Amino acid sequence: MDRLRYIVEDALTNLRRSGWGGVASVGTIVVSFVIVGIFLIITGNLGALVADWKEQFQVTVFLEDGITVDQLALLRKRVQSERAVRSTTYTSKAEALQQFKREMQGKESLLEGLGENPIPASLQLRVHEAYQTPEALKQLTASLGRLEGVEDVMYGQEWVDRLSSVIHVLRLLGLSVGLALGLASLLIVSNTIRLAVYARAEEIEVMRLVGATRLHIRLPFVLEGIIQGTLGAGLALLLLFGAYRATLWQIQMTPGQIFGMGVGSFLAPHWVVLMVAVGAAVGAFGSLISVGRFLRA
Repeated sequence: MDRLRYIVEDALTNLRRSGWGGVASVGTIVVSFVIVGIFLIITGNLGALVADWKEQFQVTVFLEDGITVDQLALLRKRVQSERAVRSTTYTSKAEALQQFKREMQGKESLLEGLGENPIPASLQLRVHEAYQTPEALKQLTASLGRLEGVEDVMYGQEWVDRLSSVIHVLRLLGLSVGLALGLASLLIVSNTIRLAVYARAEEIEVMRLVGATRLHIRLPFVLEGIIQGTLGAGLALLLLFGAYRATLWQIQMTPGQIFGMGVGSFLAPHWVVLMVAVGAAVGAFGSLISVGRFLRA
């Protein structure tokens, strides 16, 4: 217990003595994790948007006018036999017109002069996620378009594919920036600890002469690095959460309300834990590098 208290007290003493060097270390870690956190929040929410949209994704099959009940029954049976199709919903011409009127409420004049109902009946198909790729959807729409009674087939997958590509690029960019800033943080922590080590060179030499092990010498400095890394990551998370809440307040939204699709969430708990753990690891590793070099000299 006395040894543990000594290590903790020694680490805190080193931290106080580090002055602006310690501030620079913590500040660099804060900036690094804020930038990485922004990328994680953006890509996480865009990913949630895409996942939610894929869950609701539909292929619309517009039917020819005059299709009979028997033809419709046969068509639905043929459509449901497709492996990609999860479920089908039929919308008659009358239902489609009523839905259009609801969506165009206040603009009913647009329908005047059209005469009979111009909106075709349709089948809305839910597609299994495994088949929501450009190639699979092209095959599906081509197959459906050849069926008797089908006027046209439409789906809106293009923008989701583009958004997925954007998310992929952002993740790669975030990883690259995070690695670069993590390396910068590691170097600054390492230099800060090295200054502390050299400032106490005589004391450390005396400890070595009286038989102190390398582990005993290293631990206070490693703990100092862990404190710097953890403090930096924690401050970054507080700044991120404050900015996140301020943004939601500014746009008058609550978490999960943006686009009505569960978008607008903060970092998932596992990311919070991982960021703190990585911060501590960066600090510890930076300290080990500096102390190791000194002890080998």
